[in-house]
Amino acid sequence: MKKRKENLIKLFTLLVFFYLVVVTVNARPEYLKIYAANPFSRPELRSKCSVCHVNPQGGGERNAFGKAFINAGFEITPDLRKQFPDRFVTDEGGQQVAKLPVSFVEGSDAEAIVEMNGRRYVINTRTKSVKELEGAPEKTIAVTSVKPKDEKPAPAPAPDVYRPVDVRLINLPTAMPIARGSLWTDFTHRFPFSDPTDSAGIFGLDSLALPSFGFTYGLTDRIHIGAYRSPGDVGRPILFYAGASLLNEQKGDPISLMARVGIEGRDNFKRNFTTSFEFSFARSITRHAQIYVVPTISVGDRPINSDPKSNLPGETAFALGIGAAVNIRPSVALMAEANYRLNEAGRYPGVGLGIRRPVVGFGIQKASASRKHAFSLTFTNGPGTTFSQRSQTRGIFFADDTLHGLTIGFNLSRRLF
Repeated sequence: MKKRKENLIKLFTLLVFFYLVVVTVNARPEYLKIYAANPFSRPELRSKCSVCHVNPQGGGERNAFGKAFINAGFEITPDLRKQFPDRFVTDEGGQQVAKLPVSFVEGSDAEAIVEMNGRRYVINTRTKSVKELEGAPEKTIAVTSVKPKDEKPAPAPAPDVYRPVDVRLINLPTAMPIARGSLWTDFTHRFPFSDPTDSAGIFGLDSLALPSFGFTYGLTDRIHIGAYRSPGDVGRPILFYAGASLLNEQKGDPISLMARVGIEGRDNFKRNFTTSFEFSFARSITRHAQIYVVPTISVGDRPINSDPKSNLPGETAFALGIGAAVNIRPSVALMAEANYRLNEAGRYPGVGLGIRRPVVGFGIQKASASRKHAFSLTFTNGPGTTFSQRSQTRGIFFADDTLHGLTIGFNLSRRLF
Protein backbone atom coordinates (compact mmCIF):
# COMPACT_ATOMS: atom_id res chain seq x y z
CA MET A 1 0.00 0.00 0.00
CA LYS A 2 2.85 2.35 0.82
CA LYS A 3 4.45 1.88 -2.63
CA ARG A 4 1.09 2.31 -4.31
CA LYS A 5 0.53 5.61 -2.50
CA GLU A 6 4.02 6.77 -3.43
CA ASN A 7 3.37 6.00 -7.10
CA LEU A 8 0.02 7.77 -7.04
CA ILE A 9 1.71 10.83 -5.55
CA LYS A 10 4.38 10.71 -8.27
CA LEU A 11 1.76 10.34 -10.97
CA PHE A 12 -0.25 13.25 -9.62
CA THR A 13 2.89 15.40 -9.39
CA LEU A 14 3.88 14.57 -12.99
CA LEU A 15 0.44 15.40 -14.33
CA VAL A 16 0.21 18.67 -12.38
CA PHE A 17 3.68 19.70 -13.53
CA PHE A 18 2.91 18.86 -17.15
CA TYR A 19 -0.41 20.72 -16.97
CA LEU A 20 1.18 23.84 -15.47
CA VAL A 21 3.85 23.85 -18.15
CA VAL A 22 1.50 23.53 -21.07
CA VAL A 23 -1.11 26.02 -19.84
CA THR A 24 1.29 28.79 -18.81
CA VAL A 25 3.03 29.00 -22.16
CA ASN A 26 0.32 30.89 -24.02
CA ALA A 27 2.30 33.31 -26.16
CA ARG A 28 2.64 31.46 -29.44
CA PRO A 29 4.05 33.08 -32.60
CA GLU A 30 1.79 30.84 -34.69
CA TYR A 31 -1.17 33.06 -33.79
CA LEU A 32 0.50 36.14 -35.27
CA LYS A 33 1.79 34.19 -38.27
CA ILE A 34 -1.73 33.14 -39.20
CA TYR A 35 -3.10 36.64 -38.59
CA ALA A 36 -0.25 38.44 -40.39
CA ALA A 37 -0.52 36.14 -43.42
CA ASN A 38 -4.13 37.17 -43.99
CA PRO A 39 -4.36 39.88 -46.69
CA PHE A 40 -7.06 41.75 -44.74
CA SER A 41 -5.07 42.06 -41.49
CA ARG A 42 -4.03 45.56 -40.46
CA PRO A 43 -0.31 46.07 -41.24
CA GLU A 44 0.27 48.04 -38.04
CA LEU A 45 -0.97 45.11 -35.93
CA ARG A 46 0.86 42.24 -37.62
CA SER A 47 3.69 42.21 -35.06
CA LYS A 48 1.61 43.05 -31.98
CA CYS A 49 0.92 40.42 -29.32
CA SER A 50 -2.07 42.53 -28.28
CA VAL A 51 -3.92 41.18 -31.32
CA CYS A 52 -4.82 38.06 -29.32
CA HIS A 53 -3.76 38.80 -25.73
CA VAL A 54 -4.89 41.22 -23.01
CA ASN A 55 -1.25 41.72 -22.05
CA PRO A 56 0.47 43.77 -24.82
CA GLN A 57 3.64 41.74 -24.21
CA GLY A 58 1.82 38.47 -24.94
CA GLY A 59 1.01 35.51 -22.75
CA GLY A 60 -1.67 35.20 -20.13
CA GLU A 61 -5.37 35.71 -20.77
CA ARG A 62 -6.57 36.10 -24.34
CA ASN A 63 -8.81 38.99 -25.35
CA ALA A 64 -12.18 38.65 -27.10
CA PHE A 65 -10.57 38.32 -30.53
CA GLY A 66 -8.08 35.72 -29.29
CA LYS A 67 -10.88 33.60 -27.84
CA ALA A 68 -12.98 33.90 -30.99
CA PHE A 69 -9.89 33.06 -33.08
CA ILE A 70 -9.47 29.79 -31.15
CA ASN A 71 -13.17 28.95 -31.44
CA ALA A 72 -12.89 29.45 -35.21
CA GLY A 73 -10.25 26.74 -35.34
CA PHE A 74 -7.33 29.18 -35.78
CA GLU A 75 -8.74 30.29 -39.14
CA ILE A 76 -9.50 33.82 -40.35
CA THR A 77 -13.07 33.46 -41.57
CA PRO A 78 -15.35 36.12 -43.12
CA ASP A 79 -17.54 35.98 -40.00
CA LEU A 80 -14.51 36.60 -37.79
CA ARG A 81 -13.52 39.65 -39.88
CA LYS A 82 -17.03 41.07 -39.65
CA GLN A 83 -17.12 40.51 -35.91
CA PHE A 84 -13.80 42.33 -35.31
CA PRO A 85 -13.50 45.19 -37.87
CA ASP A 86 -10.80 46.82 -35.72
CA ARG A 87 -8.45 43.94 -36.59
CA PHE A 88 -8.93 44.13 -40.37
CA VAL A 89 -8.71 46.79 -43.09
CA THR A 90 -12.12 48.13 -44.14
CA ASP A 91 -13.49 50.86 -46.37
CA GLU A 92 -16.24 53.31 -45.40
CA GLY A 93 -18.87 50.73 -46.29
CA GLY A 94 -17.40 48.19 -43.91
CA GLN A 95 -15.91 45.98 -46.62
CA GLN A 96 -12.40 44.56 -46.24
CA VAL A 97 -10.03 46.15 -48.76
CA ALA A 98 -6.36 46.41 -49.58
CA LYS A 99 -5.59 50.16 -49.78
CA LEU A 100 -3.40 51.59 -52.53
CA PRO A 101 -2.31 55.28 -52.88
CA VAL A 102 -3.71 55.61 -56.42
CA SER A 103 -6.01 58.12 -58.16
CA PHE A 104 -7.03 58.47 -61.79
CA VAL A 105 -7.28 61.55 -64.03
CA GLU A 106 -10.88 62.07 -65.10
CA GLY A 107 -11.38 61.92 -68.87
CA SER A 108 -8.08 60.15 -69.46
CA ASP A 109 -7.69 56.47 -70.12
CA ALA A 110 -3.89 56.56 -69.95
CA GLU A 111 -2.99 58.60 -66.85
CA ALA A 112 -2.86 57.66 -63.19
CA ILE A 113 -1.51 59.44 -60.12
CA VAL A 114 0.61 57.52 -57.61
CA GLU A 115 1.69 58.91 -54.24
CA MET A 116 5.09 57.85 -52.88
CA ASN A 117 6.95 59.28 -49.86
CA GLY A 118 4.68 62.31 -49.71
CA ARG A 119 5.11 63.14 -53.41
CA ARG A 120 2.74 62.52 -56.29
CA TYR A 121 3.65 61.34 -59.76
CA VAL A 122 1.66 61.20 -63.00
CA ILE A 123 2.16 57.97 -64.93
CA ASN A 124 1.16 58.00 -68.60
CA THR A 125 0.87 54.48 -69.96
CA ARG A 126 0.49 55.70 -73.56
CA THR A 127 3.71 57.75 -73.70
CA LYS A 128 5.38 55.62 -71.02
CA SER A 129 6.41 58.71 -69.09
CA VAL A 130 6.53 59.67 -65.41
CA LYS A 131 6.60 63.23 -64.06
CA GLU A 132 6.25 64.72 -60.62
CA LEU A 133 2.98 66.52 -59.92
CA GLU A 134 3.21 69.79 -57.98
CA GLY A 135 -0.44 70.84 -58.00
CA ALA A 136 -3.65 68.87 -58.06
CA PRO A 137 -5.14 68.26 -61.52
CA GLU A 138 -8.42 69.99 -62.26
CA LYS A 139 -10.32 66.77 -62.77
CA THR A 140 -9.52 63.66 -60.82
CA ILE A 141 -11.42 60.74 -59.54
CA ALA A 142 -10.00 59.85 -56.14
CA VAL A 143 -9.66 56.15 -55.69
CA THR A 144 -7.92 55.47 -52.40
CA SER A 145 -8.50 51.77 -52.38
CA VAL A 146 -8.94 48.82 -54.65
CA LYS A 147 -11.33 46.11 -53.54
CA PRO A 148 -9.93 42.64 -54.13
CA LYS A 149 -12.22 39.79 -54.83
CA ASP A 150 -13.29 38.42 -51.49
CA GLU A 151 -11.82 35.02 -50.87
CA LYS A 152 -14.19 32.11 -51.08
CA PRO A 153 -15.00 31.18 -47.50
CA ALA A 154 -13.80 27.71 -46.64
CA PRO A 155 -16.39 25.42 -45.12
CA ALA A 156 -15.75 25.78 -41.41
CA PRO A 157 -15.98 22.69 -39.21
CA ALA A 158 -19.28 22.32 -37.47
CA PRO A 159 -19.07 23.81 -33.96
CA ASP A 160 -19.78 20.44 -32.34
CA VAL A 161 -17.02 18.51 -34.18
CA TYR A 162 -13.82 17.53 -32.39
CA ARG A 163 -10.57 18.03 -34.31
CA PRO A 164 -7.79 15.55 -33.40
CA VAL A 165 -4.18 16.69 -33.79
CA ASP A 166 -2.38 13.33 -33.88
CA VAL A 167 -2.63 10.16 -35.95
CA ARG A 168 -2.92 8.15 -32.72
CA LEU A 169 -4.74 8.54 -29.42
CA ILE A 170 -2.27 6.72 -27.16
CA ASN A 171 -1.78 3.53 -29.13
CA LEU A 172 -5.11 3.38 -30.97
CA PRO A 173 -5.40 5.30 -34.26
CA THR A 174 -7.62 8.34 -34.55
CA ALA A 175 -9.62 9.02 -37.69
CA MET A 176 -7.77 12.27 -38.38
CA PRO A 177 -7.73 12.86 -42.16
CA ILE A 178 -4.29 13.43 -43.72
CA ALA A 179 -4.36 16.38 -46.11
CA ARG A 180 -3.05 15.98 -49.63
CA GLY A 181 0.69 16.62 -49.85
CA SER A 182 1.17 16.76 -46.07
CA LEU A 183 3.86 14.73 -44.30
CA TRP A 184 3.50 13.80 -40.62
CA THR A 185 6.03 12.23 -38.27
CA ASP A 186 4.86 9.59 -35.78
CA PHE A 187 7.28 9.03 -32.88
CA THR A 188 6.49 6.90 -29.81
CA HIS A 189 8.58 6.07 -26.75
CA ARG A 190 7.74 3.38 -24.20
CA PHE A 191 9.52 2.18 -21.02
CA PRO A 192 7.83 -1.20 -20.44
CA PHE A 193 10.47 -3.40 -18.80
CA SER A 194 11.04 -2.22 -15.21
CA ASP A 195 8.78 -2.85 -12.26
CA PRO A 196 6.67 0.33 -12.09
CA THR A 197 5.94 -0.33 -8.40
CA ASP A 198 9.61 0.33 -7.67
CA SER A 199 9.51 3.61 -5.77
CA ALA A 200 12.79 4.71 -7.38
CA GLY A 201 11.85 3.75 -10.94
CA ILE A 202 9.22 6.44 -11.70
CA PHE A 203 6.86 4.18 -13.67
CA GLY A 204 9.68 2.43 -15.53
CA LEU A 205 11.53 5.59 -16.57
CA ASP A 206 14.85 4.01 -15.55
CA SER A 207 14.30 0.93 -17.70
CA LEU A 208 15.18 0.06 -21.27
CA ALA A 209 13.18 2.15 -23.74
CA LEU A 210 11.34 1.16 -26.91
CA PRO A 211 11.48 4.07 -29.39
CA SER A 212 9.53 3.70 -32.64
CA PHE A 213 9.40 6.11 -35.56
CA GLY A 214 7.41 6.53 -38.75
CA PHE A 215 5.96 8.84 -41.41
CA THR A 216 2.50 9.35 -42.87
CA TYR A 217 1.97 11.08 -46.23
CA GLY A 218 -1.28 12.25 -47.82
CA LEU A 219 -1.61 11.19 -51.47
CA THR A 220 -5.02 12.87 -51.67
CA ASP A 221 -7.32 14.42 -49.09
CA ARG A 222 -8.75 10.94 -48.52
CA ILE A 223 -5.91 8.47 -49.16
CA HIS A 224 -2.60 8.27 -47.30
CA ILE A 225 0.37 5.91 -47.00
CA GLY A 226 2.92 5.38 -44.26
CA ALA A 227 5.85 3.45 -42.85
CA TYR A 228 6.80 2.72 -39.24
CA ARG A 229 9.57 0.79 -37.44
CA SER A 230 9.97 -0.55 -33.90
CA PRO A 231 13.23 -1.79 -32.26
CA GLY A 232 14.68 -5.25 -31.70
CA ASP A 233 13.10 -5.94 -28.31
CA VAL A 234 9.74 -6.34 -30.07
CA GLY A 235 11.14 -8.11 -33.15
CA ARG A 236 12.42 -5.19 -35.27
CA PRO A 237 9.15 -4.98 -37.25
CA ILE A 238 8.83 -2.63 -40.20
CA LEU A 239 5.25 -1.69 -41.02
CA PHE A 240 3.99 -0.40 -44.38
CA TYR A 241 0.39 0.70 -44.58
CA ALA A 242 -2.23 2.56 -46.59
CA GLY A 243 -5.41 4.21 -45.38
CA ALA A 244 -8.56 5.83 -46.69
CA SER A 245 -10.79 8.40 -45.02
CA LEU A 246 -14.21 7.00 -45.91
CA LEU A 247 -16.26 9.38 -43.76
CA ASN A 248 -15.33 12.72 -42.22
CA GLU A 249 -17.31 14.61 -39.58
CA GLN A 250 -15.59 17.85 -40.55
CA LYS A 251 -17.26 17.58 -43.96
CA GLY A 252 -20.72 16.95 -42.59
CA ASP A 253 -20.75 13.15 -42.23
CA PRO A 254 -22.40 11.76 -39.07
CA ILE A 255 -19.18 9.97 -38.04
CA SER A 256 -15.56 9.78 -39.12
CA LEU A 257 -14.30 6.45 -40.47
CA MET A 258 -10.73 5.60 -41.37
CA ALA A 259 -9.92 2.20 -42.92
CA ARG A 260 -6.32 1.02 -43.06
CA VAL A 261 -4.45 -2.09 -44.12
CA GLY A 262 -0.87 -2.76 -43.04
CA ILE A 263 1.81 -5.38 -43.60
CA GLU A 264 4.54 -5.69 -41.00
CA GLY A 265 7.55 -7.98 -41.21
CA ARG A 266 9.91 -8.93 -38.38
CA ASP A 267 13.70 -8.70 -38.60
CA ASN A 268 13.49 -5.57 -40.75
CA PHE A 269 10.76 -6.92 -43.04
CA LYS A 270 12.48 -10.24 -43.80
CA ARG A 271 10.16 -12.86 -42.22
CA ASN A 272 7.17 -13.50 -39.95
CA PHE A 273 4.83 -11.23 -41.87
CA THR A 274 1.53 -10.06 -40.40
CA THR A 275 -1.31 -8.44 -42.35
CA SER A 276 -3.68 -6.25 -40.35
CA PHE A 277 -7.00 -4.65 -41.22
CA GLU A 278 -8.31 -1.93 -38.93
CA PHE A 279 -11.25 0.45 -38.95
CA SER A 280 -11.26 3.56 -36.78
CA PHE A 281 -14.75 4.89 -36.04
CA ALA A 282 -14.87 8.32 -34.40
CA ARG A 283 -17.87 10.25 -33.15
CA SER A 284 -17.82 13.73 -31.60
CA ILE A 285 -19.87 14.26 -28.46
CA THR A 286 -19.23 18.00 -28.65
CA ARG A 287 -16.45 20.01 -30.26
CA HIS A 288 -14.52 19.33 -27.04
CA ALA A 289 -14.80 15.52 -26.91
CA GLN A 290 -14.69 12.50 -29.20
CA ILE A 291 -15.07 8.73 -28.70
CA TYR A 292 -13.40 5.98 -30.75
CA VAL A 293 -14.14 2.36 -31.60
CA VAL A 294 -11.35 0.46 -33.40
CA PRO A 295 -11.76 -3.20 -34.47
CA THR A 296 -8.60 -4.87 -35.83
CA ILE A 297 -7.98 -8.21 -37.53
CA SER A 298 -4.35 -9.40 -37.69
CA VAL A 299 -3.57 -12.42 -39.89
CA GLY A 300 -0.26 -14.19 -39.23
CA ASP A 301 0.11 -12.59 -35.80
CA ARG A 302 2.88 -13.70 -33.41
CA PRO A 303 3.81 -12.97 -29.78
CA ILE A 304 5.53 -9.64 -29.42
CA ASN A 305 8.62 -11.20 -27.79
CA SER A 306 9.15 -14.05 -30.28
CA ASP A 307 12.52 -14.53 -31.98
CA PRO A 308 12.43 -12.36 -35.12
CA LYS A 309 14.90 -14.64 -36.94
CA SER A 310 12.72 -17.75 -36.61
CA ASN A 311 9.97 -18.53 -39.08
CA LEU A 312 7.07 -19.10 -36.72
CA PRO A 313 3.50 -20.08 -37.55
CA GLY A 314 1.06 -17.25 -37.10
CA GLU A 315 -2.36 -16.89 -35.51
CA THR A 316 -5.35 -14.79 -36.51
CA ALA A 317 -6.07 -12.29 -33.75
CA PHE A 318 -9.23 -10.23 -33.30
CA ALA A 319 -8.94 -7.10 -31.18
CA LEU A 320 -11.43 -4.41 -30.21
CA GLY A 321 -10.31 -1.02 -28.95
CA ILE A 322 -12.29 1.86 -27.46
CA GLY A 323 -11.07 5.29 -26.47
CA ALA A 324 -11.97 8.89 -25.76
CA ALA A 325 -10.39 12.33 -25.85
CA VAL A 326 -11.66 15.39 -23.96
CA ASN A 327 -10.31 18.92 -24.30
CA ILE A 328 -9.86 20.63 -20.93
CA ARG A 329 -8.39 23.67 -22.69
CA PRO A 330 -8.37 24.62 -26.39
CA SER A 331 -4.99 22.94 -26.89
CA VAL A 332 -4.87 20.47 -23.97
CA ALA A 333 -6.69 17.11 -23.98
CA LEU A 334 -7.09 14.19 -21.61
CA MET A 335 -7.13 10.75 -23.27
CA ALA A 336 -7.97 7.18 -22.28
CA GLU A 337 -8.25 3.89 -24.17
CA ALA A 338 -8.56 0.11 -23.81
CA ASN A 339 -7.76 -2.59 -26.39
CA TYR A 340 -8.52 -6.29 -25.87
CA ARG A 341 -7.98 -9.46 -27.90
CA LEU A 342 -11.29 -11.25 -28.29
CA ASN A 343 -10.17 -14.77 -29.28
CA GLU A 344 -8.25 -17.06 -26.93
CA ALA A 345 -5.68 -18.13 -29.55
CA GLY A 346 -4.73 -14.50 -30.06
CA ARG A 347 -4.10 -14.05 -26.33
CA TYR A 348 -1.22 -16.61 -26.27
CA PRO A 349 -1.99 -18.19 -22.87
CA GLY A 350 1.20 -20.30 -23.03
CA VAL A 351 3.59 -17.38 -23.68
CA GLY A 352 4.90 -15.59 -20.61
CA LEU A 353 1.95 -14.80 -18.41
CA GLY A 354 -0.28 -14.51 -21.46
CA ILE A 355 -2.50 -11.62 -22.47
CA ARG A 356 -4.92 -11.84 -19.57
CA ARG A 357 -6.15 -8.24 -19.61
CA PRO A 358 -6.76 -5.48 -22.12
CA VAL A 359 -4.07 -3.00 -23.00
CA VAL A 360 -5.13 0.14 -21.16
CA GLY A 361 -3.66 3.60 -21.32
CA PHE A 362 -4.31 7.19 -20.48
CA GLY A 363 -2.46 10.45 -20.95
CA ILE A 364 -2.49 14.19 -21.43
CA GLN A 365 -1.82 15.88 -24.77
CA LYS A 366 -0.60 19.38 -25.61
CA ALA A 367 -1.03 20.73 -29.14
CA SER A 368 0.64 23.79 -30.63
CA ALA A 369 -1.46 26.80 -31.65
CA SER A 370 -0.95 25.93 -35.32
CA ARG A 371 -2.19 22.37 -34.62
CA LYS A 372 0.84 21.04 -36.51
CA HIS A 373 2.63 19.65 -33.47
CA ALA A 374 1.49 17.57 -30.49
CA PHE A 375 3.15 16.04 -27.44
CA SER A 376 1.43 13.38 -25.31
CA LEU A 377 2.56 12.09 -21.93
CA THR A 378 1.19 8.54 -21.66
CA PHE A 379 0.83 5.64 -19.22
CA THR A 380 0.10 2.16 -20.57
CA ASN A 381 0.58 -1.55 -19.82
CA GLY A 382 1.39 -2.41 -23.45
CA PRO A 383 4.85 -2.20 -25.05
CA GLY A 384 3.85 -2.41 -28.73
CA THR A 385 2.65 0.33 -31.06
CA THR A 386 2.29 -1.33 -34.50
CA PHE A 387 -1.09 -2.45 -35.86
CA SER A 388 -0.79 -6.01 -34.51
CA GLN A 389 1.35 -5.38 -31.42
CA ARG A 390 -0.67 -2.57 -29.85
CA SER A 391 -3.16 -5.09 -28.37
CA GLN A 392 -0.47 -7.20 -26.58
CA THR A 393 0.24 -6.43 -22.91
CA ARG A 394 3.37 -6.63 -20.77
CA GLY A 395 2.16 -10.06 -19.67
CA ILE A 396 4.00 -11.49 -22.68
CA PHE A 397 7.22 -10.34 -20.95
CA PHE A 398 6.29 -12.04 -17.63
CA ALA A 399 5.48 -8.54 -16.35
CA ASP A 400 2.53 -7.12 -14.45
CA ASP A 401 -0.20 -6.09 -16.88
CA THR A 402 -2.68 -4.87 -14.25
CA LEU A 403 -3.34 -1.19 -13.62
CA HIS A 404 -0.44 -1.29 -11.15
CA GLY A 405 1.78 -2.24 -14.10
CA LEU A 406 1.30 1.00 -16.03
CA THR A 407 4.57 2.40 -17.34
CA ILE A 408 5.42 5.83 -18.66
CA GLY A 409 5.88 6.87 -22.28
CA PHE A 410 5.24 9.68 -24.72
CA ASN A 411 4.13 10.37 -28.28
CA LEU A 412 5.36 13.11 -30.60
CA SER A 413 3.74 14.09 -33.88
CA ARG A 414 4.71 16.88 -36.24
CA ARG A 415 3.43 18.03 -39.60
CA LEU A 416 6.57 18.80 -41.60
CA PHE A 417 4.71 20.25 -44.59
